[in-house]
Amino acid sequence: MGILDRLFGRKEASAKVDETLIEEKCPHAALRPHWERPEDFGKKELISSYVCETCRETFSREEGERVTAAVGESVRERVEIDDSVRKTVEEESADVAEQEKNIPL
Repeated sequence: MGILDRLFGRKEASAKVDETLIEEKCPHAALRPHWERPEDFGKKELISSYVCETCRETFSREEGERVTAAVGESVRERVEIDDSVRKTVEEESADVAEQEKNIPL
């Protein structure tokens, strides 16, 4: 512990942080399906459970499908972009072609 730390009490203040306030709930955005038998692999109707890639929590098939749907909906809500801002590929290529014409050789 340095002199300034002792003088200003930096170490003591950092020790008083409540760790429960820092913990965030895992959003379970990366669920991986699990099948009981190898021959069932890839068949959506035979998924037995889901495992979160982040926190390793296991969900039943029904819970996993519900969580996946909820995560998908929240992502769609966050990613909404005003269509007036978007440019089509043709508009972008026309803009680039126009800029190239204006470049002196």
